[in-house]
Amino acid sequence: MNFIKVFSNGLYNSKEAYSYFSEDEIINIPFDLYNLIDIDQKTENEFIFPNIIEFLTDLYVTLNIKDKHFKYIDSKLEEINFWKKFSEYLYSDFLYKKEGAILALAKKRSTSNCKYLEDAFISEYYKKNPILTARCLTELFYLKSKKAKEFKKLLVEDFDLINFISILLFDDEELTKKVLGLNKNEKYLQKIRADSIQNFTMNFEIFITNVQGANKIKDFTRDEYIKSINYFEKIYSSYKIDDFYSFYKKALQEMEISHNTGL
Repeated sequence: MNFIKVFSNGLYNSKEAYSYFSEDEIINIPFDLYNLIDIDQKTENEFIFPNIIEFLTDLYVTLNIKDKHFKYIDSKLEEINFWKKFSEYLYSDFLYKKEGAILALAKKRSTSNCKYLEDAFISEYYKKNPILTARCLTELFYLKSKKAKEFKKLLVEDFDLINFISILLFDDEELTKKVLGLNKNEKYLQKIRADSIQNFTMNFEIFITNVQGANKIKDFTRDEYIKSINYFEKIYSSYKIDDFYSFYKKALQEMEISHNTGL
């Protein structure tokens, strides 16, 4: 079955990998994966990216692919410089694609992929997007990046609201206590008690994901994240959702964020 057609028209089930492709078709998978990235970026097909992530996660984590095919696909992906091409997703307009790219690059468990995450951390996430700053830094430590400790220090040394939320999302208890102690008089710490930090950060991330999803919008800019953090701080522990769609539609309006749709 044609790989590109399968990945473009429905959700791929990795457990049934060998019901989709013959031995001959498996030979073309690395090249088809590479080409799918261009197709996805041109068409914004709703299935391609989730299927790419499903396939890569299966290849390197759940391992439904036979060893002989894994060795071939993995080596061929390296040969055709697939991971450099795939790293373009780290700069996507969409939060969920950047999150998926960070995950997939980490699950490959290759130190050679650190450079893509390191570059994105500094140029795209740091001081702009707290969710991705924390996600990216977590995976850099997982990959034993030589720059991970340096990046962690940056969050404290150049402290601001974005870095504060990044630190909370990074979920390092010692670092969190240090930051709370050093910045206890900052106004944006007043409503967040030390015993509720984990709950606050978990709900903030869910809030952002749902606001963007319900409104079908691309990722926020730095200023829009600051607005969203300030808004969420005001409603934290006080809001109830009876109508999911209406609540997150209204939340975007109340944050006074005007954003183009991603469709």
